[in-house]
Amino acid sequence: MPNLNDHTRILIPATYRLLVVTILSSAIYAVLFNVYSTPFIIHAFQPAFFTLLHLMLFIYLYRNPQKRIHRVINTYGAIILLTSVPNTLYFTIGAWQNKWQFVEIFPPISGMIILSTTLIMLMLPEKLNRLVVITWSLNSLPVLLFLLTHPDELQTPRGYDLLFLFGPASLLILLIIPYQRSINHHMNSINFDLKHSQQLADRDFLTDVLNRRGLENWLNKLDSGSKICVLLIDIDHFKNINDTFGHTIGDHVLVEFASRLRTIYFNDHGLARWGGEEFIMVIVNPSEDLVSTLGPIFKHTLNQLPYRQVGKVTASIGISTIQPKAHFLDLVEEADKAVYYAKSNGRNQVVIYSSALIETKTPD
Repeated sequence: MPNLNDHTRILIPATYRLLVVTILSSAIYAVLFNVYSTPFIIHAFQPAFFTLLHLMLFIYLYRNPQKRIHRVINTYGAIILLTSVPNTLYFTIGAWQNKWQFVEIFPPISGMIILSTTLIMLMLPEKLNRLVVITWSLNSLPVLLFLLTHPDELQTPRGYDLLFLFGPASLLILLIIPYQRSINHHMNSINFDLKHSQQLADRDFLTDVLNRRGLENWLNKLDSGSKICVLLIDIDHFKNINDTFGHTIGDHVLVEFASRLRTIYFNDHGLARWGGEEFIMVIVNPSEDLVSTLGPIFKHTLNQLPYRQVGKVTASIGISTIQPKAHFLDLVEEADKAVYYAKSNGRNQVVIYSSALIETKTPD
């Protein structure tokens, strides 16, 4: 799953598993309530409805998990939390009205409610915590209030079981809130550090443009149908600069040269240090007219003003043809041949690759 942060990488498989467990649990309840029928209408349709609803949610997520994961989690939380309240109120209100004995009629779903609420609190955005707390309160308070006001039902094995499930579990929910905030803060911090580390690993430490690894990652993010053109820009006589002024001054020239390269072209492109004194620019979806006019613009910008401490610096530029991005290495080879031709025929010039040109005008 490219271009996903760690939090999303964790959420997608976790949500799949959660949906599968929910679908299986609902399906089992649906079968049991239909095989062993009960007098309650809610048992006849609610489990089957839940099964179908979560199955649709699973299919929706499967079709585009990267874009739909957060929407699915929010929907899942809303379904579980908001539909559990009517179920709880249905049985507690009926018990208050002496229609049935609560501890005998209340379905064995309290554990599922607690588990789902806990998982949802960990997965939902922190801003929805208030909704979770309110919904949990609407589930737990009616049960606790009924049991505490009906000692005859409380003082039964099922009564004590419900009391401890909904009582201490309420405290657990409150404890999860700061823990969730800590997890979110920690995950955000990790994501920031990872992105920062990746950016550092993808950039040339001296000139702060992309390195080869960074350019490869940038290319991988382009649409498969993108067409590109490659420009190789090689500083002329750079060895003489190092020999005459020293490597420190040579590094300054590289930094200033890269800074000028950044100012030339602003549409979709990737700029990297290809090695030594050679830079590469990959232009995305250029027109033929742009390719023919771009070289002189580069040459003028790079050579127009003298460089600090060394004066005039020129560059030889080779430009490839335009092809799909899958042919990147072939385009680099074309641009490299054009640069070689330029450097072998006087330097300080722009050469657009042409097989006829390269073959008929053999460099000295």
